[in-house]
Amino acid sequence: MRMQRAYFMMCLVSLLYMPVNAVALDTVEEYIREYPNQEQVKIMNTWLEENEKGTFYFSGLVDPSDSTVVTPQATVDYGYSWFSVSDGPAIVRTPKYDRFFSVSIFDMRHNIPAVIVNPDKPILIRRPDQSVPEGDFTVVNLETDQGVVLTRMVVVDNLEEVRKLSKSIVMEGGKGDMSRDVQRFSKDTETKAHAVMDTVIAGLNPDQAFGKVSGDVSFLNLAAGVKIGQLGTPADTVRYGTILSDSNGDPLNGKDTYIVTVPAGLVEETGYYSVTLYGTDNKLLIPNEKGVYDRTTFSSSPNSDGSYTLTLSPTGEGKNGIPTGKDFYGILRAYVPDPGAVMSVTVEKQ
Repeated sequence: MRMQRAYFMMCLVSLLYMPVNAVALDTVEEYIREYPNQEQVKIMNTWLEENEKGTFYFSGLVDPSDSTVVTPQATVDYGYSWFSVSDGPAIVRTPKYDRFFSVSIFDMRHNIPAVIVNPDKPILIRRPDQSVPEGDFTVVNLETDQGVVLTRMVVVDNLEEVRKLSKSIVMEGGKGDMSRDVQRFSKDTETKAHAVMDTVIAGLNPDQAFGKVSGDVSFLNLAAGVKIGQLGTPADTVRYGTILSDSNGDPLNGKDTYIVTVPAGLVEETGYYSVTLYGTDNKLLIPNEKGVYDRTTFSSSPNSDGSYTLTLSPTGEGKNGIPTGKDFYGILRAYVPDPGAVMSVTVEKQ
């Protein structure tokens, strides 16, 4: 079986260098390199249809109808501001918050040059050739003019407090040119490229999916990481684990019941863990009558050894239950992770 999989992988990777017909640069490699930019532009343009560049929109608690970004976390108030520094730097100002609060800056290549947890001073975003104004800032350099600021403020039965604080998150500037080129490819190239990415996903270490600057991670890992969950974060702030199959290697379905064990010691004292489920058809939260889409440190009861037992079932019944009802997968997240944490879970079908 291992030899068959290795052979299959070699065949897929060989497609990277196979040109398709006579279209310039219409290769699988070029598609995979371009894929993060494609996905960033797609979200940016959708967001700009209803929001102003350089201004923040806050999600409140995300539900299955929110398709602003795929694979969102359910018990977080997200803030989004797509912006451009083509005409000069932008400044983000934030409030103080006594729970987990992070500010992530992404460029259009899906590099994440900075993730600031509980920021204590204004954040200045610029291109490297732009001057820095006087003042005490956390300075962030971008590789592209356009990008997005994503804020995450964990909600623990305090949505009203969080929504009040979110009004203090503002951007000054960021209203430059929002146009961004996207390369087009043939359908044949697209199909072959996604086959390669799907194979990479099967063996991907999520800790190696996202980087701060171009070249930090391989273009294959970056594309696979974006396909699993766009706007993911480097491992020094958030670590990820994927929950794709049971202990027999079978994909997770919405008819069976699964028992998941989350190990102890994933996060430091100021952090928290979460397991969130998504439909395989759209990578969004799964609608259910209970309105439960995840379990976290704050919404689950631990075992005596510090681990957590979760029940994934059609009805959501059982210890620390999450409803399913359709084919799904899960993402384990550890915010403020312990450096030695093992980001994996056991999944047993009942």
